[in-house]
Amino acid sequence: MRAVIFNRIGWCTLLLVMLATAADAQRRGTTRRRTATNAEPTQDASVVNPATGNAVAPPPAAPPSGAPTAGGPVVDTPRKSLRVDGVVERALARERIPIAYDYIREDDRFWEKRVWQVIDVREKINLPFQYNVEDESGINQLFINILLDAIKNKEVEAFSAIDDRFTTVMPYSEIQNKLSGEERTVRSIDPVTGEEKMVSTRDDFDPRTIKQYKIKEVWVFDKEASALKVRILGIAPMVSRVNEDGSIRASIPLFWVYYPDCRAVLAKHDVYNQNNDASTISWEDLFEMRFFGSYIVKENNTYNREIKDYIKDGVMRLLEGQAIKDRIFNKEQDLWQY
Repeated sequence: MRAVIFNRIGWCTLLLVMLATAADAQRRGTTRRRTATNAEPTQDASVVNPATGNAVAPPPAAPPSGAPTAGGPVVDTPRKSLRVDGVVERALARERIPIAYDYIREDDRFWEKRVWQVIDVREKINLPFQYNVEDESGINQLFINILLDAIKNKEVEAFSAIDDRFTTVMPYSEIQNKLSGEERTVRSIDPVTGEEKMVSTRDDFDPRTIKQYKIKEVWVFDKEASALKVRILGIAPMVSRVNEDGSIRASIPLFWVYYPDCRAVLAKHDVYNQNNDASTISWEDLFEMRFFGSYIVKENNTYNREIKDYIKDGVMRLLEGQAIKDRIFNKEQDLWQY
């Protein structure tokens, strides 16, 4: 009888030990699961994209505010050079101002001719217009980007291309719509979470598509100085309209900027010199000293027509434009008396 009692006590003790061990293991497993749930996912953990079925790695956790990232800046902002990029430190003339024009009285404006010319950046003399490089302060030196940044920062006003008389102000948002198309909303799937959401997107603008610039200028003979002078009134980037077969149908102005308003901005940006990097001039100097190649496409006339409207052959149009230039320069000589 005593042996039976001791046997039952042993079995009860063993059962209590097993229950206590199971409870302790369950408590530890719950703690580990909570720790794993609260821990951040590692970079090696793979997640299946429900859209494609491929395994993807989740992005790393966002760094604290102000902390540098290992992959570089997340936004495309101008990055200033942290070291002297050259033999000596360059003095970037950001405070340079243009030289004021000579004053011409109304009574001294003896003769005047208004013309429109086109600058083709594919010509060898116009290669500085294609200089797509950032300077030491991180500002892009491509001419179209200089104009767009000035308009975006409200340093210069843009005018609609409905006419060339600067009558209608054109906001920067409208210029963006013409360059990159209107902003549209599309459906996107997050590759990590598989969540479907609507995002806004816009096509990227390629500045290399701007191949021509139209300039409007006035040639005037100053009677007091006895000299023929030129004043640029406006600059307009040209965009090409392409047919279905890839041929260019026409080139039209994108917008107009009033050149006298741009002189202060253009004076702060240097022009690339392909012969000597140590000798540079500003964009304002380039236009004032006529260091560019162009051809006339229109002169002020009775029917307000361009040369292409009454001359169809391309070579003959160039010759007609050159004839207009010759008449302008010969006018100065004809006004002299010997």
